[in-house]
Amino acid sequence: MLIFLLILLGFIASTFGVIIGAGGGFIFVPLLLLFHNISPEEAAGTGLLIVFISSLSGLITYIKQKRIQYKVGLLLAVGAIPGTFIGNTLISFVPEATFYKVFALMLLGLGFFLIFRAPSEQTTPIISEEKLRRFLPLVGVGVGTISSFFGIGGGFIVVPILMYVFGLRVHLATATSIFALIIYSSIGSIPPLIKGSVDWAVLAWSGIGVLLGSQLGAFISKRLNAGVVTRMLATVVILMGVILIW
Repeated sequence: MLIFLLILLGFIASTFGVIIGAGGGFIFVPLLLLFHNISPEEAAGTGLLIVFISSLSGLITYIKQKRIQYKVGLLLAVGAIPGTFIGNTLISFVPEATFYKVFALMLLGLGFFLIFRAPSEQTTPIISEEKLRRFLPLVGVGVGTISSFFGIGGGFIVVPILMYVFGLRVHLATATSIFALIIYSSIGSIPPLIKGSVDWAVLAWSGIGVLLGSQLGAFISKRLNAGVVTRMLATVVILMGVILIW
């Protein structure tokens, strides 16, 4: 039963994660903490590797669909790489109860923001392209820190920023987020691997579901409009926040 649940968890997290450009860690880590006896540090380390596998698998389809803004993704990754090391350092000093509370509040805040600011297919950028080059690496530092601290990838934050601040269409934002995720989650996975903060059994079984779910998610994503993708993101994020508080 546990093996089946881990495969199913990887499949569901990856499918939704790739659709919304988040990698699936924000679904995977909370549910793993709820039904499996694992520490937050191990859950975060394992979750970050799940995000990497999910993103890498879904990227192939996004490349074929020509949806990736490579310059934007690289600028994000440049800042996110040092941020991942900051997050990995912080997780060793934060109490478990604080971990749950901060994670839950962050998810709830983002979820309600997305509900009240549902985008159209194209939003108006509020920052020029010149400022974009300076601002994106700073965004990346914060995203990388959150990504490695919680083991969730950070894409659920990247996508709204790319839509609301830089005016990217949601389908371009999700694909670009996945591209950036691959770069900084691979680097961010190094400290957990060195410290041994990875549950290899969970990674192996969930990875099977991830490989299947990421392909399905990339296929479905192109066929959904911006409002549907955003509502999916908001609903799942709020649900996870409520479950963690409970």
